Amino acid sequence: MNLQTVLFAVFALGSVISALGVVVIRNPVKGAMSLIGCFFSLACLFLLEAAELVAILEVLVYAGAIMVLFTFVIMLVENKSAAIVRNTVGQRLALPVKLAGVAVVAYGLVAFVRKMTFGAAKELPADFGSVAAIGHEFFDNFVFHFEMTSVLLLVGIVGAVIVSKKRRGQP
Repeated sequence: MNLQTVLFAVFALGSVISALGVVVIRNPVKGAMSLIGCFFSLACLFLLEAAELVAILEVLVYAGAIMVLFTFVIMLVENKSAAIVRNTVGQRLALPVKLAGVAVVAYGLVAFVRKMTFGAAKELPADFGSVAAIGHEFFDNFVFHFEMTSVLLLVGIVGAVIVSKKRRGQP
């Protein structure tokens, strides 16, 4: 076993555990923090595969900007006076049901990938994955998608502020 295999196992296990934390943790802020841990583990996996740009973008965009936005929205909308989850029989059964659902989806994905047939590997261009090639592709073909995502995030922020003000009794 070489170092890259060990690091892959560590970061893969970290991403799976933190992703399970997102599903299992009842506190929404702690769940968001667990998602940030998952993003960092995925960035490390990208680094192991020599995809430095994708790893940097994962940390800057997802763990940085998007998760800060999510955390602020959660804190704005969260009702701190009410209990997060009532301790009922249904809630006690929720964890095994969630874990069973994750296991079924994982089994289905593994079965699907095993049935797939992969063709021969294609030769990639020399500048594949470079910052210039990604930027050129992004701004030539996906500018509209980028702008629509910005508008969607802005609408989400405005909606969270409006919902938060209505709950506090402000006009």
